[in-house]
Amino acid sequence: MKQLLSALFAAWLLGAAAQAQDALPTQKEFPPKGGGTGRVVVLVSGQTGPGNYQLLSEGLAAQGFDVVLVDGNDFWAKGVAGGTLLRGVIERAQASSNAAPGKVGVVAASLGGATALTYATRMPQSVGAVVVQYPLTSFIKDPADFVAKIKVPVLMLAGTFDTYKGCCLIETARKLQEAARAGSAPLELVEYPGADHGFSTDDSKRREVVADSLRRTVEFLRQNLGGG
Repeated sequence: MKQLLSALFAAWLLGAAAQAQDALPTQKEFPPKGGGTGRVVVLVSGQTGPGNYQLLSEGLAAQGFDVVLVDGNDFWAKGVAGGTLLRGVIERAQASSNAAPGKVGVVAASLGGATALTYATRMPQSVGAVVVQYPLTSFIKDPADFVAKIKVPVLMLAGTFDTYKGCCLIETARKLQEAARAGSAPLELVEYPGADHGFSTDDSKRREVVADSLRRTVEFLRQNLGGG
């Protein structure tokens, strides 16, 4: 009887684990170019979906990172615990045969930037660096209180002409930087004069900004994660 109960319990655990994995956002993995393993980078897309972040994913993989691209919309569905989903995404990514051991980097844009700022920056046990590009910040009402909760080094890249839906204004980014400096929080802001929203998704019109944002992202990840 005990053996039967043990077998049933083990089967239930396996089923629960499989169900939990199925509940995670769909991912597309970009293994390190050239083979081998690389430090994991979870890339959370903006509201327009993962398709617009193929270019950035390929650019990071070309620098030796094991990139996992997920849809930023999945973290803000009604009734969804975004932090729990992100932890699951990170654990799944770390289990890949292409993943080098150690903390992961989280790179996110626009709506995905809100996910990274809200959740990834408060996961120092598993996240070693966060890079947000033109992140959604309109939900932040108290910059000082928000940055006080940041436990992971953050690089924020923002365009000074970004007025898209009023979601990602440079003025808010500057307030976050000011609050971080006052409170010694590990947040750094880099501004791109004249750049608007989505500057990392199209290299035909913003090649200099695309190249520089990728360079800064890679440098920040290597500085805080190593590898790549």
